[in-house]
Amino acid sequence: MADVSQSPFPVSVKVVAGVIHNVHTDVAVLGFSNCVVAIVTQLASVGSIIQAVGTSSAASNQDAFYDAQSTVEQLASSADIPVEVKFVLGNSSTTAASSLYQVLATHIYQHRREQDPLDDRPLIIGIGLELPREYKISLLDDDAGQPDLGAFMLTMSAIAALVDECYAQ
Repeated sequence: MADVSQSPFPVSVKVVAGVIHNVHTDVAVLGFSNCVVAIVTQLASVGSIIQAVGTSSAASNQDAFYDAQSTVEQLASSADIPVEVKFVLGNSSTTAASSLYQVLATHIYQHRREQDPLDDRPLIIGIGLELPREYKISLLDDDAGQPDLGAFMLTMSAIAALVDECYAQ
């Protein structure tokens, strides 16, 4: 895995590359003060941009007084952190591919919050993935076939590992 890091001023930039199922994959994570931007591509371009924002009751209730330590413990022990996901650019239709992109954005956001429960910045993720035929994922709305989620989960885990490498730098 190749890795390149740049100075944290004004924005921290961390880049890694790897091979996932024989496909070169680039991941870049940019840490802004108000959000985290992640680019994940196997196509040297991005097809969709998705925003993932945590919707925990403690974070959304501005007027409530809460103990920060108990919130951290609650988030760290939670298997599923509620996330609102929406397409900013790209195909937001109900295709299997767009649904899997949403699952990937949710997974990466939740994993980042598990690693650092106090970091509640929104995640903006640009995604451009090769979706092999064996995944049985159609880009058409009217396809009645069922995608192979198990195959995609392996890819998603490998992508999450690359994103983790960026966070660890």
